[in-house]
Amino acid sequence: MKSTLPNASRLSAIDTFFVAYQESSGVLMQLGAEVEFKGRITRDDLDQVLLHIVLRWPPLRQRLQRRLFGLWWEGDCRTGEMLHVAERREALAEWRNRPLNPFAEPPFQILWLADCDRNLLAFRAHHAVVDGEGFLAVCVEALRKLAEIMRPGIFPDEHGSDSDACSSGKIRGRTPGRRLKLLEALENVQRMRRESRSNQSARIAMRSCTPGETSIIERDLERDDLRELRRQATELGVAPGWLCASAWMKAIHAWNLSSGINATPVISIEVPVSLRRSRDNDLRIGNLISPLTLYGDATQPVEELAMKLKHQMTRAMRQRSHLALPLLSSPAKLLPWRLFRKLAANPELTGFATSHFAWFEQPKSINEEVFRMSGGALQIVGQQIYTPVCLHMGVAMAILVWPERAQIFLTHRLTALSTNDANTLLDLMVQELGQRYLSRQQVAV
Repeated sequence: MKSTLPNASRLSAIDTFFVAYQESSGVLMQLGAEVEFKGRITRDDLDQVLLHIVLRWPPLRQRLQRRLFGLWWEGDCRTGEMLHVAERREALAEWRNRPLNPFAEPPFQILWLADCDRNLLAFRAHHAVVDGEGFLAVCVEALRKLAEIMRPGIFPDEHGSDSDACSSGKIRGRTPGRRLKLLEALENVQRMRRESRSNQSARIAMRSCTPGETSIIERDLERDDLRELRRQATELGVAPGWLCASAWMKAIHAWNLSSGINATPVISIEVPVSLRRSRDNDLRIGNLISPLTLYGDATQPVEELAMKLKHQMTRAMRQRSHLALPLLSSPAKLLPWRLFRKLAANPELTGFATSHFAWFEQPKSINEEVFRMSGGALQIVGQQIYTPVCLHMGVAMAILVWPERAQIFLTHRLTALSTNDANTLLDLMVQELGQRYLSRQQVAV
C-alpha cells in the first residue's frame, strides 16, 4: 500500500554519522528486537500495524535522498517493502546480518516467521533513523497495536487519529545544548580528541578487527536476583545500572588477562545519554542521544567502581559535557554527503572507548500488557534485542530491564570472538555481579 504524503525531514549530523560509519567500516549499524508469541495473526494484521507506525513516524517508511545540503528522509509510504515473510528459523540469522541500505529500502522493517499459532516478529531499524531508546518504543507501540487488533470484538480504524501525525510535516528533534557556551563545547571536544589519541584505556582481546556476522548471547536476571541487585544499589546510593557497568568493565579486564594480554586495567565504556525530556508526550525519532565516555580501574571492587562511574556521569552532566558534540556537529548536517562521509568516519569524536554499554529500563511489562490488551489472543513467550557493534570494539553490551526481571544481551562479531569466547566473557560479568543462579540461555545463531 502507498500514500503520497508530503513529508521530508533532514537528518541531523549524528543521524548522518551512522550512515557514513556503516559505509566506511563495513559493519552494520542496525538495531534489532525479536519477539516470539503464541497466537494466530494474518498478513492483514501486520499491514495494519505497519500503517499505524508509518502514519505516526513517517521517516520509518521513507528512503534517504541526497540533496545539495545534507541527507533527507523523503518519499512515499512503502509499507509493502517493510514486511518480509520467512518459513524457516534459519532465516533469522541471515536477517540480522543482511545490510540494511537506507538509500534503497525503508529503514524500519519486520521479518515474520509463522508456524500455526507460534509467531516470531523480528524488528530491525537502521541507526540513522532512530536510537535505541526510540527503537524500543516503536517496537512496543507496534506490539500494542497488534494486541489491539487481535482483541475479540474490536475492529480498529486503521486510519484513526494517527492520520493527523503525517499532516504535521517534518519531525523536528529538539536542539538541546544552546545553553552550553561555544567555548565550553570546543574545550569538551578537544578533551575528547586528546583522550582518543592517548589510548589510555584497554581494547578487548579479540581474534581480528575485521567486519563479519554478529551473534547474540543472553543471561537472565530473574525476579529475586533483580530485587537483590536493586537492594545492593540502594545501599550504595547508585543506580543498578552502574553495578552492571562495573561488572562488565571488570569482566573485560579479566578476559584480557586470561587471553594473555597484559593490557592496562583502565577500561572505558561509551554510554548513550538521552536528550529527550521525560515530560515529552510524543516520541520523537531520530538520534536524540549523545555519547559520554567513562573510565574506571577494573582492579577496584565492583561497588567502588560503580560509585566512581556515577560521580563521573554526575560531573559530566553538571558541566553539560554531553551537549558539546550535538552542538558543534549540528552545522555538519548541511554538508554535501560525499564531504560529510570523508570527514565523519573518525574515531576521535566517538567510538574510541573499550566497549559500548546501554541500559534500557521499561516501566511496564510488555508481556502482561499485550496479553491483557489482546484479551488473551496473544501471549509473548520470549524477546531479545541486539545493538550495533563498532569495528574496533568487537562486542556491545545491552541490558533490557523489566519490572520483574532483566535480560543481559551481549552482541558480538564472530570475527572478533567465537560463541564460546563470548559466553566465557559474559560468564565473567555474571560472576562479578555475584549472582550464582542466573539462568543461562544461548541464542541460536
